[in-house]
Amino acid sequence: MIDISKIESKWSELVEENKIPKGMRQDILDSWIRCKKYKLDVNIKGVEIDKVQFHKILVEHKELIEIAIPVMLDIFKLLNETNYSIVLTDENGVILKVMANKEIIEKNKELNFLEGCNWNEENVGTNAIGTCLYLNKPFHALSAEHYCKAQHGWSCSAAPIHNDKGKIIGIIDLSGHFYNFHSHTLGIAIEAANAIQKQFSINEQRKWVGAAFNSIEDGILVIDNDFMIKKFNLKICEILNISGQEIHKIDIRGLLKDIIKDMYNFSNSDKINYREISFYLNNSRVECNVSVTPVKNEKEYIGFVILVKKADSLRHVVNKIAGFYSKWSFDNIKTKNLKMISLIEEAKRIAANDCTVLITGESGTGKELFAHSIHNASTRRDRPFVAINCAALPKNLVESELFGYDKGTFTGASKEGCPGKFELANKGTIFLDEIGELPLEIQSKLLRVLDNHTITRIGGKYEKKLDVRVITATNRNLYNQIQTKNFRDDLYYRINVFNIKLIPLRERLEDVEVYAELFLQQLNDKNSESKKFFDKGFINSIKKYNWPGNVREIENIIQRAYYLSENNIISCLFIPEYINEHIEDIKEIEHAERIEDAIGIPDDNGFKTYKLEEIEKNLIVKALEYCDGNVVKASKLIGIGKTTFYRKMKKYNN
Repeated sequence: MIDISKIESKWSELVEENKIPKGMRQDILDSWIRCKKYKLDVNIKGVEIDKVQFHKILVEHKELIEIAIPVMLDIFKLLNETNYSIVLTDENGVILKVMANKEIIEKNKELNFLEGCNWNEENVGTNAIGTCLYLNKPFHALSAEHYCKAQHGWSCSAAPIHNDKGKIIGIIDLSGHFYNFHSHTLGIAIEAANAIQKQFSINEQRKWVGAAFNSIEDGILVIDNDFMIKKFNLKICEILNISGQEIHKIDIRGLLKDIIKDMYNFSNSDKINYREISFYLNNSRVECNVSVTPVKNEKEYIGFVILVKKADSLRHVVNKIAGFYSKWSFDNIKTKNLKMISLIEEAKRIAANDCTVLITGESGTGKELFAHSIHNASTRRDRPFVAINCAALPKNLVESELFGYDKGTFTGASKEGCPGKFELANKGTIFLDEIGELPLEIQSKLLRVLDNHTITRIGGKYEKKLDVRVITATNRNLYNQIQTKNFRDDLYYRINVFNIKLIPLRERLEDVEVYAELFLQQLNDKNSESKKFFDKGFINSIKKYNWPGNVREIENIIQRAYYLSENNIISCLFIPEYINEHIEDIKEIEHAERIEDAIGIPDDNGFKTYKLEEIEKNLIVKALEYCDGNVVKASKLIGIGKTTFYRKMKKYNN
């Protein structure tokens, strides 16, 4: 039996005599000392808060109240005859809900121990609710352990309610007359708090699962073995373009008719992995990629989980992985040639519309670079860019590569079917390089795609609508191909809406040094430990070459010279022999022209005639005699290369 008089005596020592009593529960004593610091009036009661503010608090704690009410009702039924109040507060001590019989409610009114009143420690001193909040642990206060006089007739037990992060979200309290005090009351409060806490945690987890379920980018459809919907997320509604209410009205068997036979034939380990199918809904078809996994409950399969992506979204991912995107822009095209600058400006204007473009020019002039740049300057820049070298496609696979095939079309075909490059390029650009190499039968199908903006897969039963810009390129003369019946004239006119004819490097020799410096800089950046430079002789020499391989050839020559040079100066020594021979032939012609000017004899009409071979032979003989047969010195003496000198010696039998 607790001696109430002793508690009251110790309360008087602190409150009336300002002495620190001994033999007190430490939590009670610490709270009394805090109350002294708060300068609380011992006659104060609960503080009623503003009604508007209280309404806002109720709205914010609606979920907590709904969870707590069933628990509070169970306790109320248990303690109804003992005149106890069951009280729920928020994290600040504001009473949210009170359950009590009429007798105890009248007592509560005397204390303002009612809904909408604040009972934290700073407002009403030591009490189970306020001190429990302060200590963040279960707490009970009996009779005079309460700091304020009006509460001395009460016994109160409170326990904190925490969320998953350990933060207090409320208090559950049992309060009644101290004569009714029982040691189990605090235990009941703790159990009640735990029950509310667990249910709140479950609700939080459900919200997280629901939020996560609806945050997944795939549509999710969970069905049982009778094809009844058990669960779905918002994404599947978006994909099917229906509301959450409408989805339950769907005929699931009709929706999944492309794969329903396979679903019935599942073995225990079977799974459909992202097969491309069509969903059939309201007389329309939605192209999707689905993954179907059987759901197992202990020993039996009870349904399926179906993950759904729109076909375009999966292709967008595939395109990124496969590198189907534009790598270059017009900024990557370097030139000082006025005609090339004009071509770039024309290509930029062409990029702004969706018409087909034919890019012609010799190999290595930059046709693919222009195609990438046109795409990158268009409104389709964020969509796929699919490049295909038509010359590299095996003839028996051209059609399936371009237009795709449905499942089971031919031996060795994927059982799910396969989209073609045109489908992968949907909403973007397809670049058909070396289009002149396409077989005639494929040319006719390509023309149909360009005219109708649809494709039909090999073995397919229906046409698929496409939105693809087509850019083509060739180093052939397609007009001549038409004359020889190797290229369709109607296709030629269809792809040749805009024509960009690229200029070979030999016609813009001012760009030779531009590209040489560009490729050297790239190599220096790649190999930062050794920075190299061209000497003037190297640049002057390569400017005299006609570059039949265009930019691709000069890139290879610069790489070769860079890696052959052992020091940081790249000289003429590292120019390949075949280029040197070409340069020497030019020098030889220039040398011969100088000789003609020097020794030419006027004929009867006043023009000079020459016996060039005889003069050349005499020069070689005299040079060898002068240099004692040393070919290297002799060739330098008359200004031609060593290789050319040997060739001339053989020609003149020296």
